[in-house]
Amino acid sequence: MIQNEHQYKVTQTKLRELEQALIDLDINSGNLSSRLAQAEKKGIQVLIDRLRLEIIEYDNLKQQKTPIQVGSIEDLAIGLIKARISVGMTQKELAAKIGVQEQQIQRYEADRYASASLARLTEVARALEIIFDRPVEFQMSFSG
Repeated sequence: MIQNEHQYKVTQTKLRELEQALIDLDINSGNLSSRLAQAEKKGIQVLIDRLRLEIIEYDNLKQQKTPIQVGSIEDLAIGLIKARISVGMTQKELAAKIGVQEQQIQRYEADRYASASLARLTEVARALEIIFDRPVEFQMSFSG
């Protein structure tokens, strides 16, 4: 998942490099067996498709075209990152809003907030002005 403008630019550059590699492979595939050339093309195409999807997701978040849904505690971290992008807030701005260094937000997002306390997650949610549109319901599994 692309989390900031720097990663966005790096991803775009990598996409262009892979697209060129695919073209070059078509031109120079005479040196390879057809089976190996097809395997390499398929591998490169998979990476190209993945990067394109990441770029589209980031663009859609920035344009607020993507609703953010959190279905589990595990999804909460990704939801916070997507919310920050969607409201147009940089990692630096979020850091300033909650009183930490930008690098701390970068670390939180890199490890999907695994090291953040519940209090910190609450601060981040408040800073992003996240509103729950309905109460969270818990489903309990009782085994006897």
